[in-house]
Amino acid sequence: MDVLTTIWELVAEHGDQYVALAFSLFGALVFYLFRLKPKLVFGRAHSSLHNLNIANKSDEEPDNFLEIYSEQFFILNEDRKAATDISLVLSHFPRNIAINPAQKVFYETIENGQCLVTIPYVGARELVSLDCVYLNQRAAFIVSVRCEEAIGKLVDFFTVRQYPNWAYWLLWMLIIFGGAFIIQLLLDLSKGFV
Repeated sequence: MDVLTTIWELVAEHGDQYVALAFSLFGALVFYLFRLKPKLVFGRAHSSLHNLNIANKSDEEPDNFLEIYSEQFFILNEDRKAATDISLVLSHFPRNIAINPAQKVFYETIENGQCLVTIPYVGARELVSLDCVYLNQRAAFIVSVRCEEAIGKLVDFFTVRQYPNWAYWLLWMLIIFGGAFIIQLLLDLSKGFV
């Protein structure tokens, strides 16, 4: 008990300094949590497969199919700070890559036949799409996305219908009123137990 009394007396003597220290540490924590940094998410939007018969029908040769596989990937910077020097690693080197919006990118083959795509800049809240075409090969996925400030996170991408703004406002109002109803119900139930 004497130890607690001694500690309390020490805190009481220098209480203002401890409050100032706690306020400074709390302020530093808030600045750290809300600092500006890019937040990269990536995923696969869609894919398509086409088989083309390239055999000459005048000759009596068997059918010769060319398989064309196209896949669209996206990278989205969700935060308010631009991302620079983004490194995107694809599982296999595609036959052709189209990037929208167009910018100067660099391609390099790395170990295991993977493709390193270096994108110099993705602006704040900007969406970059990559259309990759593979011939006679159906194995494409993004291995990793990273930049100097952040590491990308894989997200599922679903194509959904865009509704008018009033529909989204109505949906949010229903969610808020439903939450308020649940809180009111819990408060009424808790009065019955007291």
